Amino acid sequence: MGATATENGAVVAANVGEAVPVAASPTATGHGFWVASTDGTVTPEGDATMYGDAASLALAAPVVSIATTESGDGYWLLGGDGGVFTFGDARFYGSTGDIRLNQPALQLVGTRTGAGYWFVARDGGVFAFGDAGFYGSTGNLRLNQPVVGMATTPDGRGYWLVARDGGIFSFGDARFYGSTGDTHLQQPIVGMAATRDGKGYWLVARDGGIFTFGDAHFYGSTGSSALPAPVVGMVATGDGGGYWLVLGNGQFRSFGDAATIATTPIPSDGFSLVGQVVAIDPGHDGGNGADPSYIDQPIWNGREYEACDTTGTETDAGYTEHAFNFDVATRLAALLRARGATVVLTRTNDTGVGPCVNVRAAIGNQARADAFVDIHADGGPPGGRGVAVLQPVADGINNAVIGLSDELSVDIRNAFVAGTGEPYSSYDGVNGLQPRDDLAGLNLTTVPKVLIECANMRNATDAALVTNPTWRQEAATSLASGLSQYLIGFP
Repeated sequence: MGATATENGAVVAANVGEAVPVAASPTATGHGFWVASTDGTVTPEGDATMYGDAASLALAAPVVSIATTESGDGYWLLGGDGGVFTFGDARFYGSTGDIRLNQPALQLVGTRTGAGYWFVARDGGVFAFGDAGFYGSTGNLRLNQPVVGMATTPDGRGYWLVARDGGIFSFGDARFYGSTGDTHLQQPIVGMAATRDGKGYWLVARDGGIFTFGDAHFYGSTGSSALPAPVVGMVATGDGGGYWLVLGNGQFRSFGDAATIATTPIPSDGFSLVGQVVAIDPGHDGGNGADPSYIDQPIWNGREYEACDTTGTETDAGYTEHAFNFDVATRLAALLRARGATVVLTRTNDTGVGPCVNVRAAIGNQARADAFVDIHADGGPPGGRGVAVLQPVADGINNAVIGLSDELSVDIRNAFVAGTGEPYSSYDGVNGLQPRDDLAGLNLTTVPKVLIECANMRNATDAALVTNPTWRQEAATSLASGLSQYLIGFP
């Protein structure tokens, strides 16, 4: 762990990794942008002036948003934990950096005076500081889809929240002009912008599709174009006569009277996963073998009783599955967090006992994870090798996520085979996929979920792979790629 520091009330402690572009804010002239990345880097484009960034700090959470002051002579950065960092003439008015949020923070918006700001979290919780007024939130509601952004009214006495399905929530003097909450979208909504008079708004989808409501005019979209990176948000011009779409590689697409801003893509190993929640279950646990009374207790798996957990398998040389699972899970968590995702682990060390497999399922359900992956290695016949991704079978509890779990399983399988060179299992499933109805983790899930048997530890070839740290990193990177493909359509 790097040295700790405190910046404007946010305790910073652990480096979040590479720079993944996540948000942008325009200059006062509209001929430049500041692009913020998850590691705190700020990249000025066009006529933007550099006022500093958080790249030299060991951040406790990835940066998720940037907002410019009214003068254009400074900006705020927001961390996923609600920590706020100020640069130029931006002032600090408070944060939640020392408070555990129910859901990660997503976007910061400054007041018209520059003497305050709001930020919104994934559950629609709104936090107001300085002269920003609190007008309500959805923090105490169970939403169909998580919130992905917000926009404020011209006088700052109200705001809209937009959910991933395009559902709109209006507070204060913000008026409702329509939504896509009951429309089947090709791609999820990722952001919104309000018109200059506050009598309308635009919604933008991940593919750059634009939806207009109220007095918002349509100036074009990228909905039918192949993009080099997903759209992560949009910004309207000052007069409301156009807008920019912000891409996940730090580039822009301009429409209407929005100035064309030529930028060079920001190098990155992936695209932003800000706003995504991923649950990871490293199967078994290091202390299971020492407490048989605990792990042998029967639990209901949705169809029948099974053991709370098992010890797992091991290679002929004694390298244990629980150690492999935890190592790959830890590597995967680091990769996902570096890209801005919130990661929930069912266990945080490899020395404990359990928890039982039904409890592990509940952890992912309670987190309302966008994707959940159980990491395992198999103890199959010594003559067989390869990867198998286990899929849930509808049993009532998991009915609503069977289709999504099937999509997740294909993305995980394809990425894992491509990234590790591991073949489809020669003894389990068909083409690397295997439906299972006898596992609590799959039967009891209410979120999209799969279980991956990464390799066969009883096979000599696979055993040489799982004991190799380089291959375990390849396994984690491949899983991150598959999850990203499923979550945002880009690996």
